[in-house]
Amino acid sequence: MKHAALILLGSLVACGVAHADARAVRRTAEASMLVTGHVQVKPDGTMQGYTIDHWQALPAPVRALIGKLLPQWTFQPTGSDSQVVDSSMSLRVLARPQDDGSYKLTIAGSSFGGPPNPGEAVALLTRRAPIYPRGAAKAGVSGTVYLLVQVGRDGHVLDAIAEQVNLDQYGTELQMRYFRRLLADASLDAAHAWTFRIPTVGPRAGAPFWVARIPVHFNLGGEGGPGKDMAYGHWQRYIPGPREQAPWAGKRLAEGAPDAVPNGSTQTLGAGLRLKSPMGS
Repeated sequence: MKHAALILLGSLVACGVAHADARAVRRTAEASMLVTGHVQVKPDGTMQGYTIDHWQALPAPVRALIGKLLPQWTFQPTGSDSQVVDSSMSLRVLARPQDDGSYKLTIAGSSFGGPPNPGEAVALLTRRAPIYPRGAAKAGVSGTVYLLVQVGRDGHVLDAIAEQVNLDQYGTELQMRYFRRLLADASLDAAHAWTFRIPTVGPRAGAPFWVARIPVHFNLGGEGGPGKDMAYGHWQRYIPGPREQAPWAGKRLAEGAPDAVPNGSTQTLGAGLRLKSPMGS
């Protein structure tokens, strides 16, 4: 596991990198993997059970961490009198280097599927893939932009922000800000033309707007769109970007980890399960 977590990142090929600055940035890199599955929660918010996709494909330390922590989790009461809620789940597992050369595993983020009734969730109807920025493509830069999108009652985008931009390569702080901005701007340009199906039933059907979290993956194998993830159960190294907040989302609505949302999915904020207990490590 230690060897897998120590994947070296390539430097940005378009610019001369100041080595000392790049080394400092590289220390912020996180080795992570996205684990998916389902969780079953009782009406009082306690766990009934869980299932993990491709369990045997995960490294043994990751299986041990999940087996230790998930049975202890509690959620906000589901609002149901008797029905157990079965929800999709994704977990962002991090391997953080320690001073002694070992790695500490944590579940750093979680995301849970929307309400069981699809009519209560925001869903993409039309999605134009963003154009891969020429500067990023020329430099060999890839990454993922996590958008927060404010969807109006007509299904069109009222506003959007790049909540977080994670890069797959490292450079100086100045260079990384530049490439994060390139990927963010390309994503936002495309997102303003997207259209959505809005909730028609449920407690928030009459809301003035809804907020959705949508990942946009830039992969040099294809311009924009979800792209291809690494093989399930393998560590991926990336440089996490700073977290931005939208005034129309608020802290309560925008809770959760952006990079725990799988590529190609749309998460309706404020819907579905809410984790009450700490994720743990």
